[in-house]
Amino acid sequence: MTHQPHRPIKVLFVEDSEDDARLALRALKRAGFDPGHRRVQDAQALLGALRDERWDAVISDFSMPGFTGIDALNVFRTTGLDVPFIFVSGTIGEETAVTAMKAGASDYVMKLDLRRLGPALERELQQATIRAERRQAEIDLRKYEAQLRHAQKMESIGTLAGGIAHDFNNILGAILGNTALAREELGDHHPALVNIEEIHKAGLRARDLVRQILAFSRNQPQELRIQSLQPIIEETHKLLHATLPARVVLEVAVCDTPLYARADATQVQQVLMNLCTNAWHALPDGVGRIGVGLDAVRLDADGAAALGGLVPGRYAHLWVSDTGVGMDAATRARIFEPFFTTKPVGQGTGLGLSVVHGIVTAHAGGIAVDSRPGDGSTFHLYLPACTPVAPADARPAHEGEVRRGQGEHVLYVDDDETMVLVASRLLQRAGYQVSTQSDARAAIEFVRAQPKAFDLIVTDFNMPGCTGLEVARAVAAIRPGLPVIISSGHLTDDLRSEASAIGVRSLLEKENTFVELCPLVAHVLGEG
Repeated sequence: MTHQPHRPIKVLFVEDSEDDARLALRALKRAGFDPGHRRVQDAQALLGALRDERWDAVISDFSMPGFTGIDALNVFRTTGLDVPFIFVSGTIGEETAVTAMKAGASDYVMKLDLRRLGPALERELQQATIRAERRQAEIDLRKYEAQLRHAQKMESIGTLAGGIAHDFNNILGAILGNTALAREELGDHHPALVNIEEIHKAGLRARDLVRQILAFSRNQPQELRIQSLQPIIEETHKLLHATLPARVVLEVAVCDTPLYARADATQVQQVLMNLCTNAWHALPDGVGRIGVGLDAVRLDADGAAALGGLVPGRYAHLWVSDTGVGMDAATRARIFEPFFTTKPVGQGTGLGLSVVHGIVTAHAGGIAVDSRPGDGSTFHLYLPACTPVAPADARPAHEGEVRRGQGEHVLYVDDDETMVLVASRLLQRAGYQVSTQSDARAAIEFVRAQPKAFDLIVTDFNMPGCTGLEVARAVAAIRPGLPVIISSGHLTDDLRSEASAIGVRSLLEKENTFVELCPLVAHVLGEG
């Protein structure tokens, strides 16, 4: 017959009699426990023991010289511990026992009947476990509720960003389109060209900022391709200059030799933006230096293993450093946990660094942190280096030399009057006959009335009462094969998928109308 192993347990005895403590230990062993123990007999020793060690149970005598069981119970309750507290006494009466239970004791056992001690402790340990599991479940529930609220907030931000992008890109399209037309009309040496060029540059910066808002607020699929990392850092540098206050000095150190990696440019830029934003928040009083760098390194077996089991070899090493407050070891150990943050309530979600870690891992890379309190922090990112692709001509067919129009008839549909004016002037200058409509349903009827009059239709996507997709479906029913291009200030994956399914020939980012409209029209007509 095999004996069940005894269950280890740590018991703190509050008892002035060593013999009585031994009797209780013997009863616990007979009940199947393997108790480790410590005995104390005054308030100071009890409080010290409770703070210094972890205990599974406290067993206290009720009557001791100068220190009662109720005193011990009161000291125990100040610690907030949730472990069984059981009185073992030879003098406690029923009325006193009831008072002790009301004061917070788990149970009481008479010294004359210690056979009850083991079962009583087992029951109370089970109850403590149930309470601990319930508390953990409540903590998990609050965490998941917070995650749900954050997901809903991000969804709302994404919807809002899409709406803002559409309206703002209408404005940007008009600004950039008109500056392009003005430059052509003024000639190369007109003094106003300097001012127009500044307007053009400001418009491009605004366009890039809108793209960043969209990239950070929507869940877009990862698009990995071999590309140089230097342009990503340069673009991030421009965005940071528009974000960081003047009291923050931003330093960039990038190696001269181009470094290539298989990367999603938007995600790498998001990583750098997140790290630099965190670095800014870590600066005392918002004043200090932030460094962004890139160089090539070769990781040996030990270095690769230290970064989470990477493969030894060539890596692109990016880093973000700051002169901020730094972190201690306990904080460094948790910074990549979702929802962990050292910022005050309401000033951070705790998601920034977990997103950074996820993106770097998805790039088959690694991340390391150097930081000490008062010495700032440096985040090191390692992405596998790649050989650049052979310089084949991978440009779309509509780039390069653009074929001028030969009088083909283009119908341009947009509810924004400024965009209609700019687009029609651009197309007319490129050699096309242009008709315009500012109402989508009127445009459909316009095509229905003369279906063979048009060679191509360019329509906005987001219009009152009728979308560009509905225009494309109606046109396909009226005259199958008539090419349609949809323009939008917010191209989503859903829009791309639906447009492809109904035969839309191409999509145009509205803020790029001044550059891409005419080449795209020429390309689509050339295909036809």
